[in-house]
Amino acid sequence: MAVSPLILGEALANRCSQVLYRCMEEVGSTKGALYLRVPGQGGFEVVSFYGWPRGTRPPVSIPEGHPLLVRTQRARRTYVVNDASESPELSAFGQGGEWPRYLITPVYLQGDWMGLLIQRDRIKGGTFEAERDEPPTLAICGDLVAALREFHFNDGPRSAVQAPPIGPGQVPEGLPTAADLIGEFAPEPERLLPPARTAAVPGQAARSGVPSAGPSQKERLYGFPEGKSGYSSLPWEADRSLSGWVAPAAPNSERKKGMVPPEQRAFFWEIAGLISQILPATAVALWIEDPEEIRPILAFSTLPLSPDLQQQILAHATFHLPAVREPDLRLISRTEMPEIPPLTGAFATYMPLLLNETPSGHDLVMVFRLEDHSFSLAEVEAIQQLSRVLALHLQEARLHERYHHAFLSVSHRILQSGEGRVPSLRPHSLATARLARDLALMLDLPTEDVEAVSIAAILHDVGLLLLDPQMLSKPTLTEEDMKKVRDHPELAAIFLKDLRFPFDVIRIIRHHHERWDGRGYPEGLRETAIPMGSRIIGLIEAYEVMTSGKGYRRPQGFRQALAELRNEAGSQFDPAVVEAFSELLARKDERA
Repeated sequence: MAVSPLILGEALANRCSQVLYRCMEEVGSTKGALYLRVPGQGGFEVVSFYGWPRGTRPPVSIPEGHPLLVRTQRARRTYVVNDASESPELSAFGQGGEWPRYLITPVYLQGDWMGLLIQRDRIKGGTFEAERDEPPTLAICGDLVAALREFHFNDGPRSAVQAPPIGPGQVPEGLPTAADLIGEFAPEPERLLPPARTAAVPGQAARSGVPSAGPSQKERLYGFPEGKSGYSSLPWEADRSLSGWVAPAAPNSERKKGMVPPEQRAFFWEIAGLISQILPATAVALWIEDPEEIRPILAFSTLPLSPDLQQQILAHATFHLPAVREPDLRLISRTEMPEIPPLTGAFATYMPLLLNETPSGHDLVMVFRLEDHSFSLAEVEAIQQLSRVLALHLQEARLHERYHHAFLSVSHRILQSGEGRVPSLRPHSLATARLARDLALMLDLPTEDVEAVSIAAILHDVGLLLLDPQMLSKPTLTEEDMKKVRDHPELAAIFLKDLRFPFDVIRIIRHHHERWDGRGYPEGLRETAIPMGSRIIGLIEAYEVMTSGKGYRRPQGFRQALAELRNEAGSQFDPAVVEAFSELLARKDERA
């Protein structure tokens, strides 16, 4: 999502962002862009967008007289475009999708056309329907109009709006609310030029005004390296080279080794198992592209694979991944019959399949056989259909990751805003967050829970920003001071309530000082009634405080701190969480 503070104040920018979140929740769109007409100008400028695939984005502006504005002005109400092939004015908004579908709504303020809301691609596919989707969209736009009127948007550009003072127990006067700290999360989009007539390339029907994008997804699906013995190709694709269809990317030596989230692993194992049941495939492998991490390759097989066969999978993958070196790749394998002796030999046939291509890379599925014969048409169709399901799942996972990174950015900005009030807050919170995320992964929690723990750990002590900094700087605290400090989890819940996290972040923060034996605060929850994320953060925070020296005469070593945590297992801390944390520290100690 991107917000432009040059046109809007921070408070109005936040209201615009909420419009798009509501579109996702109430209409079911997976992508959206909100444009406003700049006072005194004829064109429209983007002020917020979400959901576009990595490496793509909607245009930053729509100039006056553009065919999209002309068509929308003619309609003067919400209209649907479920087949964009005859709508060249929408071509710049169709990136990252084979069959984009649109719901377009003009926004009027006191009779003046001030905004344009473009929604795209409903959740889990399907078409937009004006009768079903227009009413919630109009209600959302009505709230947007009220915000524009409240902030006098049509009176001209405004400076940032300061939040007014609010009452006791909430955010103190002069301190920004969490919602005020939402900022820029994406690079500046490209500007939209009026559509031009572009010649079509071979393999694509010529359409007036539609930029040519090369061969279609279906035309580029299958192909095999030429000049390599032992590979079989499809009869109608024998002269095509897959390596020629993959745009080489510059190697990125700065990418660290990453991991595949548990849900994506589990989903791939299921899809690969189905492929192996439908056709006699020896192995199915998956590479998931990420611009910041080099993720491992997942390999599924019914029977175990010998080290030589596993190495062949890595070598074949490297052939199609110009930005990755083979030594940097790792393999995570899963087999249905681990007790059987491993298969040996060499793969005689394999089929690579590109998924979710973007300018920054692509996902890759490879199906391998020991037998030397080509895949039949029926087998190709079965693999293609199951791969489409996998591709959709990976696209939704990426969209989820974008939201997570956006909330992480907000969380870091909130910490930065409080450095002057509580200098120790940011380093303590970040140290806690790093270990809390590692522990959540060690416990193999679902991805959503890992993300919730990550964000909650960054913000778990943000309630301290609402207390008197002079009180917090005292060498010793009175009983009355301690009572105020114990309010910080609930103050954090008040401070963050308007951010509408998609995870259970606020509840985790509110209960991170509960104890396993029920003697904690604020509600005295015990054992499994305490959210798992709260149990993780409570343990990690105690460890970080002990090892950093905060509240102690001198820092303790990790073994001494771990011994104290074990002594409190079953009373202050969840014994299972303490055990997992012990294993995590042991692994870190081995690597060190």
